[in-house]
Amino acid sequence: MDIATVSLLQITDSSFPTGAFAHSWGLETYVSEGLVNDMDSLYEFIESFILYTTARLDAASVKLAHEYTRKKEISSLCRLDRIIHTMKFPSEVRQGSIQTGRQLLRLINELKREEAILQTFSDKVQRRAAVGHHSVVYGLVCNTLKIPKSEAILAYLYSTVSSLVGAALRLLPIGHTEGQKIIERIKPLLVNTVEIVLKVNINELTGFSPGIDIRAMRHERLYTRLFRS
Repeated sequence: MDIATVSLLQITDSSFPTGAFAHSWGLETYVSEGLVNDMDSLYEFIESFILYTTARLDAASVKLAHEYTRKKEISSLCRLDRIIHTMKFPSEVRQGSIQTGRQLLRLINELKREEAILQTFSDKVQRRAAVGHHSVVYGLVCNTLKIPKSEAILAYLYSTVSSLVGAALRLLPIGHTEGQKIIERIKPLLVNTVEIVLKVNINELTGFSPGIDIRAMRHERLYTRLFRS
């Protein structure tokens, strides 16, 4: 056990104030339209979200950002950040990624003032040479905190699932035990997804989830909303 492991637990904890708790990433629209209404449909949504929205885009950008930070390739980090920006079509999802990313960067800069690369990337964001998407910042932060790449990716995937389950607890008539059953059921998928993510290069970044994207766009016009996305 070392400090890096504790740091990973800290930055992926739901109490770490990045603002992720305020987002459902399109799930609220699925519930509003009656498409997600029980344990099975919730699992199908989360499974699709991991496989088609997260794995080859956000999780892959965590992997790439981790590698670019190790090599001190700031220009590559900025390029990756801009690519992620162009691939997030729904406005609320795009803005949510930026807001949570910049908040993570601000908090870690406060905690780790001695890390020059964090300040350098912050300056790039300030000068609009980078955007500050969450997955890119997270990969940068994990490398800076000496968190191994595979562990960083797995924790990112797990925190994504945990966040979606947390949103579901507020949207659906399910309890915490049912939420934990979803997490237990999806664990093998998360482990297998890490192996997929580790093989993705920057030219293979992709995310194809039109149903999720469309409902994330519709979320802006829901009559009542609990979440920001």
